Amino acid sequence: MITNFEQITEEISPDEMELIPILISGLKIRTKQNPIKAPDIVDGMRKRAGKVKMTEARLRKCINYIRSNSLLPVIATSKGYYTSYDKTEIENQIKSLQERSRSIMNCAEGLKIFTV
Repeated sequence: MITNFEQITEEISPDEMELIPILISGLKIRTKQNPIKAPDIVDGMRKRAGKVKMTEARLRKCINYIRSNSLLPVIATSKGYYTSYDKTEIENQIKSLQERSRSIMNCAEGLKIFTV
């Protein structure tokens, strides 16, 4: 869990775990030519999920789980999510994640001055 975001970053629930295979199946058919945006995934999952409340934040948590456990090479761009086994696309996704991580760390470092 992440401080200040506990509710949306809590671990994947057993009910959400049941949705992971469905999410993977849906993402497998998405390519760079036909990505799917988060709101469309959430709408589709809500229709299939029943009792599980899928939100875009929880979708990101599920995508994180899929990537972290090497279940599927999910690529995210401003055009949406898709799957790619192309080495360059995967390397670009890794670079994007690392850049965002560095940006967050820079913000954290900038705030430290206010704690002394």
